[in-house]
Amino acid sequence: MTFRVQGPHERGRFAPEAWGHLLALSGAGVLNAAELEQVIERAMAHVDGRIVLDDLRALMESAGIDDTGTLPEPGTMH
Repeated sequence: MTFRVQGPHERGRFAPEAWGHLLALSGAGVLNAAELEQVIERAMAHVDGRIVLDDLRALMESAGIDDTGTLPEPGTMH
């Protein structure tokens, strides 16, 4: 399992909820390492300003990535 850390150019752009959602999808196996990087790059290129969870979900939906029902409810991960 790899551990993805934000670079300085990403740190100010991603809202904590959006970044956490990406890491959760990666940890759950919905996104592999290459797909995670593609989503990050696409978000950085197509969203002006701060990248929030709704922006991220819209980008993933347009790319055909379904993240609904794939993660445990918040607070239930151990």
